[in-house]
Amino acid sequence: MCHHFKYLTKNKNGFLIYCYKSKAYQLSYKNLNFNLSDYELNSLVRYLKAIDCTYWEKEYENSIYEKKIPIPTLQNNFMILLEPHEVAELLSLLDFNRKSGFLSYNDINYPMNLN
Repeated sequence: MCHHFKYLTKNKNGFLIYCYKSKAYQLSYKNLNFNLSDYELNSLVRYLKAIDCTYWEKEYENSIYEKKIPIPTLQNNFMILLEPHEVAELLSLLDFNRKSGFLSYNDINYPMNLN
């Protein structure tokens, strides 16, 4: 187990850590895992902020896929598809400069009965 890392952000679907030894970030979101340099992380954040979710949902409204927002990769035969709330959740995960706030009931990974 590497002891040279620090959790920067974490939510119910993923986390962002920084490894001091390799000077790299590791982003884990749902079933995706990325190892990113500082430049790559900043590029990903800029790309995600520039996505027009409404446009992509309209563009692919007749798609067979439930998720409509494409994130291209350098591999020609691989595309990441997300829903608008996943783009927002991923962006909040990448915002490691934000102040800690209160958790909502959605952030708690525990079966809960609301009375």
